[in-house]
Amino acid sequence: MNVVLIPTWRRPEMLWHCLQNIKRAHGANKHLYLFRLDVGYDKETLQVIDEFPLNKLVSYAKNTPYGITKQSHNLLEGYRMACERTDDLVYLIEEDIFVAQDFFTWHEAVMAQWIPGTLFSSIAAANHNRTLNVTGSDREYYSTTLDYCSWGVCWHHQALRGYVLKHAAKPYYVNPRGYMIDHFPKSRIGLAYVEQDGLIRRIQEDLGMDRPIVYPFQPRAYHAGVYGYNRGGGITGSLQDRIKWVAKVCYDDDQVRLHAKRPEWYEDSRPIPLNRIHSVGPEGMAHAVHRSIDLITNPSKL
Repeated sequence: MNVVLIPTWRRPEMLWHCLQNIKRAHGANKHLYLFRLDVGYDKETLQVIDEFPLNKLVSYAKNTPYGITKQSHNLLEGYRMACERTDDLVYLIEEDIFVAQDFFTWHEAVMAQWIPGTLFSSIAAANHNRTLNVTGSDREYYSTTLDYCSWGVCWHHQALRGYVLKHAAKPYYVNPRGYMIDHFPKSRIGLAYVEQDGLIRRIQEDLGMDRPIVYPFQPRAYHAGVYGYNRGGGITGSLQDRIKWVAKVCYDDDQVRLHAKRPEWYEDSRPIPLNRIHSVGPEGMAHAVHRSIDLITNPSKL
C-alpha cells in the first residue's frame, strides 16, 4: 500500500476541498492517508478528517522550540512516518493542492518507468520555476533540475530516504540558514529560502540531472492557495460558509485573479480542469512518455 502524506494546519475549508478532489481521483481507495496535524491546528480540521471515508491515520506534531522550521519539521517527520509505512510510493498533497482525476495514475505511470532511486521525484503541478517555450501532449512529461516545489509530489521511498530524510535532523531544524551554508555552499538558491522546500531544492540541485525531477506538460494538480501560510489573509464565517467561499473562488480563474493579492500569486494558483481524464488506459494506468527538451534557455527563477 502506498502512503499519501497530508500535512494540515488552519484551513479546514481548504482541506475539505482537497479531500473531495482526492476521493474523485482514480485509485484513491488503494492508499493509506497520513494526516499530519501541525501544532496549533484548527479543531475543525478533525471534523473534516473524520468525514473522509478512506483508509487513514492521524498524527500530531509535537511542540518544538523551532521557529521558521516548525512547518518543515511537521512535514519532514511526516515523510519519515510515511516511509515506514509504504510498500513503494509516498505522495505529498498539502491542504491547498487540488488534484485531477488521474493524479495517482499519472504518477504511477511515470514512476513505473524509472528504477527506484534514479528519479528524485515527480511533481504533478505546473512548473512555476520556469517559462517553457515548448508545449507537449497529455501523455508527455519532461525532466529538469533545480525546479523542485512541494505541490503534488510523488517519491519512490528509496529516494526520499536516501536523499532527503538524512538532512531532517536537529542541526537543520535548529539553525537552517547555517545548515544551508555548511552543506550547500555552492547553491544558487538565496539564503531566504531555508524551509523544507528550499532544503529539498538544494538537495536536488546537488544531484542535478543524475537524479532529475519530472513535470507533466499538462498538469494533474494545482495550488489553490490564494490565502494562507506566507500569504496572509484568510476568510471568516462558519466552516460551511468558508467551504462555499473556496468553492466560489478557488476553481474559477477570474475569481482567483480578483482575490490574489499579488500578480504572482494569481499566476501560481490558476485553476486547471480537474474532471478531464488525461490519457488513461483501459486498465486505469495513465500513459506517460518521457520527452527530452532543452531547458538551458529557460533558467530557474531562483
